[in-house]
Amino acid sequence: MLRVLLGIIKGGLVGGLVGYGLWYVKIPSGVLAYAACAVVGALVGLVAGRAPWKAETAWTPVVKMIVGAVIGGGLAALGFHFVPATTFTVPKLGELSLASGPVLALGIGILYGIFVEVDDGGSKGVETADGKKKKS
Repeated sequence: MLRVLLGIIKGGLVGGLVGYGLWYVKIPSGVLAYAACAVVGALVGLVAGRAPWKAETAWTPVVKMIVGAVIGGGLAALGFHFVPATTFTVPKLGELSLASGPVLALGIGILYGIFVEVDDGGSKGVETADGKKKKS
């Protein structure tokens, strides 16, 4: 449960910041919104889960970033095409659509953050010679 909460916090922070940037420069959709959602996936892949300096290999964070960018772009495409364009009003921000870049960036950050934290965030146990598990 703690990993899910950490994924929500880390992914929500990254997705929320990028989403706010999209709202601030008034880019609700288009190629830049897709690119921003891919950046959200890459950044969440970097910050969520095991820290990059504690990774087993140097390529692990790179792979998480590449997979995150592909997942972010793919989820953005699905969101732009299948999420209804229902609008809602946010105080001090104005009207936002569910199928807009700022909202999708937040959702993608949270979803991918949960996935990476649950998948990569746990501590590995190494079995010793006497058969006992030792945490590394």
